[in-house]
Amino acid sequence: MDSGKPLVGGIPMVNIDGAKIRRIREEKSLTQLYVATVVGVTTDTISRWENRRYPSIKKENAVKLAESLEVQLADIIDHNQPAPVEGPTLAQTFSPPRQDDHDSQSDPATESVDRHVAPAFKETVQIIASPSSPLSWLHLVSRPFVIFFAAILLALAGLILFWWYTAANEGKHQVEVFRTLPEHATPGIPFPVVIEVTTSSSMPFSLILKETLPPDCLPAQGKPQFISQATNPPVLKWIGKIIGGHAMYSYLARLKPETKIETFHQFTGGITLRSENNPGIPIGGGEILNASFFHWADSNSDGRIDDAELLSVNEIYGGIEGLNFGKKLIEDIWSAKGYRWNPEMRNYEILP
Repeated sequence: MDSGKPLVGGIPMVNIDGAKIRRIREEKSLTQLYVATVVGVTTDTISRWENRRYPSIKKENAVKLAESLEVQLADIIDHNQPAPVEGPTLAQTFSPPRQDDHDSQSDPATESVDRHVAPAFKETVQIIASPSSPLSWLHLVSRPFVIFFAAILLALAGLILFWWYTAANEGKHQVEVFRTLPEHATPGIPFPVVIEVTTSSSMPFSLILKETLPPDCLPAQGKPQFISQATNPPVLKWIGKIIGGHAMYSYLARLKPETKIETFHQFTGGITLRSENNPGIPIGGGEILNASFFHWADSNSDGRIDDAELLSVNEIYGGIEGLNFGKKLIEDIWSAKGYRWNPEMRNYEILP
């Protein structure tokens, strides 16, 4: 149960039901990687929570866990267990934190350095202390010299840690997300949407992209394929990785055929990074779509598709392999005098 009281040190804890968490995640077809990315922990941590190796976790992480599973916090609480102990023991208070702390959100780069530097340092001390070691004479050296030698080793470890952390987090704040959306579209006719994520960082990193469509809009196709939630309004999700400073996500959608003309529909969304400094970045660019009888590629709504509009379509959408945005119809309209919408047949008539 959720005690609702902070422990010594000011950190509230709750008991979670690992079996229920696993069941909810599998019912919603969510991967441990997806849940771990949303909460900001490792997949090993999610596995430990589900297997009840650590039935008590920080309330802050429990809230994020519930959000990733799209349920209420009370739905994942173990109400059959007593409230977490309200304070660490004296030994726990003065003992150093364990490296396998199940509720840690330490930086992956820091953990990597700790795994390499800490064992090496311990091994060096053990070699020096061994009577059979060629360095066993060091125990005869004065205490100040031993302290100085240990301080040098710690300083070197700190420099390595700082270098590794800096390299791993290079440019993580410089992330931009931009949506390319047509200004208008005809109800019932598919139109394309492109979302680009760019960064100046040379380091790869994972992200979760969420796109919320207007209530009168339906998703059709995604490149790469999205995870769609049957909600109103519809929500599309991608789990991806930025490599080389750029990633592109595209999809087709359409307004419902009964949508009224000259109504406006808003798109919203954002990306989530595994970083406390970048908890969420909203998507910039186009966000309003107008229901219109004009084709979405006819950007100036003049009843024809000119050279500039055709080149713009090819530049933005032509390189997306497998996205069926109606290229042939656009080229047919471009090569003719124009087009008009037939409301009875619900299609475009090309004017010879």
